[in-house]
Order: sequence, then structure tokens, then C-alpha cells
Amino acid sequence: MISRRGVLAGLTALGATPAFAGTISLDRLVGESLVLGFLGSTPDAEGADRIERDLADGRIGGVLFLRHNARTRDGVLGLARRFRAAAPNAWLAIDQEGGFVQRLTDDMGFTDIPTAEQLLDMGLDSARAVFAQAASELAESGFSMNLAPVADLQHEGNQVIDRWARAFGDDPDVVAAYCGAFIDAMEAEGVACAIKHFPGHGRSQGDSHDGFVDISQTWDEVEAAPFARLIEQDKAHLIMGGHLINRRLDPSGDPVTLSAPILQGLLREQMGYQGAIITDDLDMGAIRNQYSREEAIVQSLAAGNDLLLISNSADADPDLPRRAVDWVGAALDEGRLSLDRLYQANAHIQTLKAHVGRG
Repeated sequence: MISRRGVLAGLTALGATPAFAGTISLDRLVGESLVLGFLGSTPDAEGADRIERDLADGRIGGVLFLRHNARTRDGVLGLARRFRAAAPNAWLAIDQEGGFVQRLTDDMGFTDIPTAEQLLDMGLDSARAVFAQAASELAESGFSMNLAPVADLQHEGNQVIDRWARAFGDDPDVVAAYCGAFIDAMEAEGVACAIKHFPGHGRSQGDSHDGFVDISQTWDEVEAAPFARLIEQDKAHLIMGGHLINRRLDPSGDPVTLSAPILQGLLREQMGYQGAIITDDLDMGAIRNQYSREEAIVQSLAAGNDLLLISNSADADPDLPRRAVDWVGAALDEGRLSLDRLYQANAHIQTLKAHVGRG
């Protein structure tokens, strides 16, 4: 098996600056890609102990906060402080879109962010002020990654996007303008934005939290247009693919998360995207019900993802970082994954960190 102690750093050969001198351990290469969730909502939670150790030892590259972690203001701020102290440049990621998808709520003393639909009605200038306030609060709270904005198009009757008024309309240019303003505000405060859900979730007829969502018959090329606009405008530095099947883009039927033809072929080669790619939560039903954790981690990396979100709460595994290194090492030995792909992932992550001042 590829050594857990060290692998020759090949980042320079790929045109990137190595994050570490000499050699980079396989543990560190894999760990940089892992953004894990945990159980607990207070700084003294047992799950927080594990996360703190993993951060300090470089076994994970960040922490995912879900609704069950953000119960009180003191709890979430205390957790963020603890994790930042363990690893100041690690990602602390949270969903802070606005509307229904807002983890730091007004009940906790944070500014209530209107839905995307309401912001659209308010106008772009008013929306910019809202975004600036939200970005300031998020950064002051210790978070460095917002799993937003939504670049999906609005489509009447959609149960994931339209139902909760999460889209900035159905015009790709307008959607890109609002998403761009959202990103500008967040990045000005040192917060990276994960633009979602590539290549478009707006016309889906199911929810990937529950199981596979097949958009092969409903998806239209115009749904990728907001992402294309943001790439062209150099606003896109982190993109999240959806757990969506689109056989028109990948006849194999693999979901976008595990699809090299979509992530590498369409997004990078055809659309010219050079930033980082992050998965949606790999513990969501669409993935968990069909793939083992080993398959999900290895195939996500092989497909072109750089950062892997794993809530690790429904079936919590305290040894997941170690297991991930073992699984990746076996995949390297068997040729299912290459070191070059891991080096590329690391390079994309370091570039993103430098872009938002976290390097």
C-alpha cells in the first residue's frame, strides 16, 4: 500500500505551490479533503472532542455544522472558537443561504436573511446590503465557508428549490448577478462560497436527501448558464455538484458527485472552470443508500471533487478519517485513484484558501 507516512509531493510538477515542504503524508493529503460533521451542540460535547483532535492532528481539513449543531448562539460560537483554536485555517462550513436554509437564525441573535425570492423583489442594491451584513456576522462567528449561494433556476412546482423560494428567479443573468453579489460580500469577509447545485437542481422532481434524483428528462442546458456566467466573471471559486443523475451528460447513470464526465468533462474542460469542487453531503440518502462510505469517498475524489462533505452523524464513525486514508491507499494501489488526482485536489484547496485569505 502507498505509505501512510509520506508520499513524494508532486504539486510543483502540476504548476502549484506545495503547501508543505519536502513530503506530504498520505494522511495529510486525504485529511485536507475531508470536511466532517459531528454530534453535539455545545463546546463540551464528546463529538467536539474528536473533531478538535482531528483538526489539530491534520486528519481533517474542516468541520461541517448542520442544524443539530447550531442550537444556541453560545453553543455554536463556543464550538467555532474551539475548532479555530485547534486549526486556525481549517474550513468551518455552514449553510447560511437565507430563508428556510439558515443555520444561524434570528432566534439566536443573528440577522434574518430573506428568501432568494424576497431578495429578488427587494432589488439588487438592497440585497447587497443584506449580503454584507450576513457576511460580517458569519465571519465574526468564526465561519470560513458558506454552503451557498443557490445558482439553480426557479421552476414552478419544484419541491427542493421552488418550494422554499431558494432561487433568484428563472433568468440566468439575474441569478448570476445576485449570486455574484452574494459571493463578493462573503469573500470580502474571508468566507468562501460553495455555489450549488451544478448542473442545476431547479427542474428536478425529487429530493436527493431521500434518494436518487434523476434529471435526465427534465434538465435543460439553460440551467448550467448561471454557473457559466459566474465562471466567466471570475466569481466562481468553489462549486458544489448535486447528487443528481443526468444520463444526457453521463450515460453511465452515475450521479454528478461521482461523475468524471460531468465534473471533469463538462465543468472543467468545456466550461473552463479552474476552481475547487466540493461534494454535497455524502451521507445524504442519494449516496448513502447506494454506496458504501468507502465507495463514496474514493469515487468522489476520482471523479474530480477536491473537498468532501460528510455529516458523519446518522451513523457516526469516530475513526472515519483513519479509514478514509486506508481506503484511499488501497484505491491508489489498485489503480482506482491516482496520486496526481490527490495533488490536484490539494492544489485547488490551497488556491481557494489563498483567495479568501486562509492560506
